[in-house]
Amino acid sequence: MRLFKWMASIVLLLTVVTGLLPVKGPHAYADNPNHTLVGAIRWDAWVGTLNTDGVGAPQVGLQVEQTLGPNKYHFRLPYFGVETGTNSVNARQLSQSLMDQDIAFAKYAGIDYWAFCFYPDGSGMDTARNLYDSSTHKSDVKYTYILGTGSLPSTKFDWLVSKFQESNYQKVMGGRPLLYIFGGTGGYSAADITSIRNKATALGLANPYVVVMSDNSSGASSAASSIGADAISAYITWMGGGGAYSGLAAQDESNWNNHKATGKKVIPWVTTGMDTRPRYDNPVSWTSVGPNDWTQTAAPSEIASNLTNALNWVGSNASTAEANAIIMYAWNEYDEGGWIAPTLFDGTERLDAIKNVLKPSANPANLALDREAYSSSSNWDASQTAGKAFDSNGVTNWQAASGSTYSGQWVQVDFGANTRFNQVKLSEYGSRTTGYRIEYWNGSSWATAYTGTTIGSTASPTTVTFPTVQGTKARIYYTGGSYTPILYEFEINRQYVNLAAGKSYASSSNWDAVQTANKAFDGNLATNWQAALGSSYNGQWVEVNFGASTTFNRVVLSEYGSRTSGYRIEYWNGSSWATAYTGTTFGGTGAPTVATFAGVTGSKARIYYTGGSNTPILYEFEVSN
Repeated sequence: MRLFKWMASIVLLLTVVTGLLPVKGPHAYADNPNHTLVGAIRWDAWVGTLNTDGVGAPQVGLQVEQTLGPNKYHFRLPYFGVETGTNSVNARQLSQSLMDQDIAFAKYAGIDYWAFCFYPDGSGMDTARNLYDSSTHKSDVKYTYILGTGSLPSTKFDWLVSKFQESNYQKVMGGRPLLYIFGGTGGYSAADITSIRNKATALGLANPYVVVMSDNSSGASSAASSIGADAISAYITWMGGGGAYSGLAAQDESNWNNHKATGKKVIPWVTTGMDTRPRYDNPVSWTSVGPNDWTQTAAPSEIASNLTNALNWVGSNASTAEANAIIMYAWNEYDEGGWIAPTLFDGTERLDAIKNVLKPSANPANLALDREAYSSSSNWDASQTAGKAFDSNGVTNWQAASGSTYSGQWVQVDFGANTRFNQVKLSEYGSRTTGYRIEYWNGSSWATAYTGTTIGSTASPTTVTFPTVQGTKARIYYTGGSYTPILYEFEINRQYVNLAAGKSYASSSNWDAVQTANKAFDGNLATNWQAALGSSYNGQWVEVNFGASTTFNRVVLSEYGSRTSGYRIEYWNGSSWATAYTGTTFGGTGAPTVATFAGVTGSKARIYYTGGSNTPILYEFEVSN
């Protein structure tokens, strides 16, 4: 957000996608046994050309579009964003349908509430909360406010307390309305907070549960005492230096413990990322950031692990975490680096991982599971409908209408956001099918991912794999068969394929004849490449030659001994090496670093080291898309 830094000084779906995408192999997550409330911060600057003078900053919507304009940041674009050029975008959430889809996404993942950064009526940045208020689906995800980000004068306290009365306003501890205050006191006095409490109790409501947000523990405690707040939390853990996300997650936990040590009650927060480089490259008017105000982009599984850790912390510190709640930074801080909402290119990958923490299923890899929007060309009856083909239940089924022509029947799932997949599993009744296509919606038409003939039974399903495709919908389209199609299950998965496997390799140097470049690409964590004895760390490299132009947007790295302090992932564009990603440290075999970035295309890829100690030792360098 960081508009709040400026303002604090003034104020003092309807469809969704499922599936966990593992780093290496399946990743099991715990359930939420204590039914801890999980919320996410909303900073709704995605307002395009709307006048935002009311928040003291002009054209905030256009400014954040400019920050995400450079092509290297397009991978962060929200799912409703549009690339208007190589280095330009728009990202505008101004319709009821988009808000309703947001609600569906949050519901799917198990998010209990949103914390809206409050901005004044008519300020432009009140658009999202107004769309939420007018949604017929708002009861699916509750809400609260963060005061102190924008001005809410005492004359509006009656309005605020009237919102507490709504059934979809988030309550804790037996009915206490939850209210966050940003930036220490947020510009509010003890008298202000007392006034809010008195107005609430006068209406017969429980005493509001007021929470101060600051990642400075002593400052948070002092502010809470000053205004009479009930607990302390933070908006974000601010940490730079370009380090791995694992370091940011560790700092989250350290800060929770520091907050606890003050003796105050605590709502822990989960920072999903922090990377303000878009605002450094294209400065905004309300704040300034430095070139090192960033950490590496988290993999979905890393965010899920941080959330799991927060849930466990609440369970282990029940007295301190009395509200039994968590707040996540953030739902949609795309240009500041913290988001869990879907993106244009990666779809719901982060929500998929979160869902498998909060709402684990027996089949977490199935991207089609738990959809609200399935459809079909026809149905046999009201019990054999499209949704039955996607429920991971081999006993239920979809069947086309009696008398319908086999060719031309179809059943589909609408993901609601661009989703990559490269595998489906199909099972049917009676070996009826003689021809079908797996198709995906590419935004303008149906395209074919795979063409097949027969389909197996529930005891022996047909699994087909094909080159990765991306679309907002997927379907099976029948081209031949007898009687009417009866489909038990249509499972959709994404398998990461290591594009570097089985290619040719090179390196700047080798330690010996055993620790050579190919050992960094062999899928074996017991082997490694190591640079030559006495070589300078800076300038060492190891590369894969794909043999043809190859697109990739993801690497997985593991090394020995935490030796590296700087590196680049580079690709050969035909005439020179170009940078796909810049990082500092990366993990070991037990916790490899997953780096994602905007897709690049080249005939070769390499890691180029820019700093470290001793000599680099690289266990694995996976490349995927």
